Amino acid sequence: MKYRIKKNRYLFFKSLLLTLLTLIIFTGALAQSAEEAVVLLDNEQGFGIRAAAMGNAYTSAADDYSAIYWNPAGLAMIHHGHLYGSIYNLNYKPVINYQDGSNYNPESFTKLKSLGMAIPFPVSQGSFVFAMGYQRINDLDNYIKFKGINPTSNDLAFEIDNELGYYGVLPFDRQLQQSLTVQNEGNISQWSFGAAADFSKNFSAGLTVNFYGGSSNYTYNYSQDDVNGANSYDIVDQNNRVIEEFYYNYYDVQQKISSEYSGTEFKAGGLLRFSRFMRIGATVTFPMDLKIKEDWMVTDELSYDILVKDENTVYEFIEAYELGSGTFDYIIRTPYKFSAGVSFHSPLIVLSASAEYRDWSQTRYVVPEDRDERDYTFLLDENKYFQDNFGPVINYAVGGELKLFDAMLNLRAGLRYNPSPFVNSDTTMDKKYLSVGFGLGLSENILLEASYTVGLWNYDKAYSYDWPTDKALITSEKYRTDKLVVGMRLYF
Repeated sequence: MKYRIKKNRYLFFKSLLLTLLTLIIFTGALAQSAEEAVVLLDNEQGFGIRAAAMGNAYTSAADDYSAIYWNPAGLAMIHHGHLYGSIYNLNYKPVINYQDGSNYNPESFTKLKSLGMAIPFPVSQGSFVFAMGYQRINDLDNYIKFKGINPTSNDLAFEIDNELGYYGVLPFDRQLQQSLTVQNEGNISQWSFGAAADFSKNFSAGLTVNFYGGSSNYTYNYSQDDVNGANSYDIVDQNNRVIEEFYYNYYDVQQKISSEYSGTEFKAGGLLRFSRFMRIGATVTFPMDLKIKEDWMVTDELSYDILVKDENTVYEFIEAYELGSGTFDYIIRTPYKFSAGVSFHSPLIVLSASAEYRDWSQTRYVVPEDRDERDYTFLLDENKYFQDNFGPVINYAVGGELKLFDAMLNLRAGLRYNPSPFVNSDTTMDKKYLSVGFGLGLSENILLEASYTVGLWNYDKAYSYDWPTDKALITSEKYRTDKLVVGMRLYF
């Protein structure tokens, strides 16, 4: 006979409960550690179908609406106004190795990528172009799921207090099947306004103002199950007679975070045309305070059975508890970003190369105004971690375009290499991207474009799940992303 008894509380070791709540709040969030902040910012991909197909080697080759992102000076190369729009499909394919087992759980996301317009204005000499629009420049969509049997102790124990009158601390730490699911869906986006003008016959300059927005929904689920029945205990009376048998079933922790992003960024660029065949471009993106507001909630659930010998009855207990909820806001101050590129242009072919420099050690957490710094001690301590564990990085990209049938069909390809921002990291953590694409003129004023990009990299990570005992799930991860972007330009 089995009864299901629901309760709304259970306790860990009482002295550790406050520590647990505090560390769950500050270590589980998307960007509340130095590592997660850099990963969040380093994930920025930009936008633009032609740019993506050419490997993002676009600092000097940009001559469409997407120049508002890559180099605003490139807007001055636009001679015909156009509307620009695109959507993307992202296939996220992580292979997670944990406890000698391999886990593969792909996920797919389809969303709007960009929508904007560029308008050239008639001037007596040179060029003046204004552009504005919306684009998602950082895709936060990802999905990770893995499980495995951990043969070692994870030091987790619970203080049991139930209606049957049993009180005591029992460990739940042996031969557990541990599983973790981390899912995030969202983006960081920009509303952008840019303008560029010719300041001489062969030099253009431009400026972009980006108003950041976007949101994400993050879910973290940790579960451990006693699939082998290893965590069972005999409960004896004063005569050493077994009166009850105690069995753990499972323990689940779930954390949910809804984040909102905001900030204002300025980018300036220049473009020098040595001839009608050769261009050199450069940009500087100024530091920005990226404001993040998070609504968070943490809940968990513990299930165990007690067999009462005298009654020959099994009682099943499910104890659910809300560990905490609230709102937390903070600021990530981004470092300067510099880019430079050179490109060769002819009626038949375009060849382009770009490099981007950013010193990640200069990333900082900042306390918002009207906040007590004492509430941000843990966060501010991460600023030392930025300095000690991250350094300057140069990203490289090369790309090309072949123009056929009077440029009615353009075939494109590119390579991109983004070294890991971690100091002394293994080269397998560097991100490598291979891309191809095309532009097809459907008429004199409609251009259909598509790009396909494959990304590859490895990552070793420690996922915290048992904060009081500093335990972690250590994984070796291999990532592949397949991203298809399709869109159109409508000239007017």
